[in-house]
Amino acid sequence: MTQIRLLLCKDCRTTEVLPAYQGDPRGDSVLEYAVAKHQYPNGERHFGRLYPIDGVDEDRWHSSAEIRDEILKRVWQQEGATGMEPWVYQAVDTLKADAMQCWRSRHRPETCSDFHSEKKLITPPTAGDRKAEGLPKWDKSNPTNQRYLCDYCPIRSVNEQKVRAKRGLYQ
Repeated sequence: MTQIRLLLCKDCRTTEVLPAYQGDPRGDSVLEYAVAKHQYPNGERHFGRLYPIDGVDEDRWHSSAEIRDEILKRVWQQEGATGMEPWVYQAVDTLKADAMQCWRSRHRPETCSDFHSEKKLITPPTAGDRKAEGLPKWDKSNPTNQRYLCDYCPIRSVNEQKVRAKRGLYQ
């Protein structure tokens, strides 16, 4: 049974699963590879912690969402967070703030001509990585992948009500 370790990056607010390592820490190439990704553009490394997880191997970690979620919750609570990992909340808060700024810059309209327009489509900045891995471009036309800044704007509820009214859901 191969034990695991969790690498928490406090700056990125991410968690990575690493296999356990016995031996001289200077020879832990898996850890070095994982840590190398966590640095600022100036080369300064992020702050993080390494947690050994006893009694859980990689197979059990990947096959049991319940165990995985409980361990992540406990570890992040030790780091001062609750519920989901903090980066999730930070990302949503950033999107909400950006949407509010957009709405206010338009003088708080009751309708928006740019609602769910291509200009407001949120696309991941992974074009270079996808190309390097030989993957196709991110599919903007796939409705299951489409997320808009508008989804975090107060105007969304107004537009949802209009759609429901057209469908005859209000009587």
